[in-house]
Amino acid sequence: EVILVIDATIGQTAMAQARAFHEATPIGSIFISKLDGTAKGGGALSAVAATGAPIRFIGVGEGVDDLEEFDPPRFVGRLLGLGDVRSLIERIKEARLEEAMTKSQVQEILTGRLTLETMYKQLTAVKRLGPLRRFLSMIPGLSYDVPEETLKAAEERLGRWKVIIQSMTPEERERPELIGSSRVRRIARGSGTTERDVRDLLRQYRKMKKLFKTLRRKRGMLRLLKGADVGLR
Repeated sequence: EVILVIDATIGQTAMAQARAFHEATPIGSIFISKLDGTAKGGGALSAVAATGAPIRFIGVGEGVDDLEEFDPPRFVGRLLGLGDVRSLIERIKEARLEEAMTKSQVQEILTGRLTLETMYKQLTAVKRLGPLRRFLSMIPGLSYDVPEETLKAAEERLGRWKVIIQSMTPEERERPELIGSSRVRRIARGSGTTERDVRDLLRQYRKMKKLFKTLRRKRGMLRLLKGADVGLR
């Protein structure tokens, strides 16, 4: 079988390209690549019209595991910016996020006792989901509203935070309040970042801790969050 690979970023010129290939050799099916970027892949439908061949696979990343079997409802959902909740759930299961944090660490979050060690586990879990663009494309309403530069900066920031926490002692991870100016300097040198980066992480940590404490006081929200604890071991 001859499979035609269509770049999702080429837009409506996909029809002319597909027609030219189809005239040279019968096309059995179509593979749409680069759907992990801002392109929605609408031009691929033109390729289908030009060749009469069905779409079989789509590429949503650079790795072998980023190859997905084509699913019409999901594709149309992404095309219309409606997200793809089913793929999001599957991706979370594949990433084995329940293994990233223990049940006791989840309880720490729910009760407002957040530590940098727990935050590190959260960052690791987020990285397992893959590129932020791909993750956000599955969430209804967020598919393509976030600028590429913003996503890139966010991914770099998350990467810095992981390295910074890795440069801390076990005691500092469990008791961030111990981290003063001298420790900030040491951590910055050890992680290859700046003191400003370290303070940025600590500031974000305090915001998250305050947020979880607020949620704890709202009993209804706490019960809702505890529902997400099902299945954790």
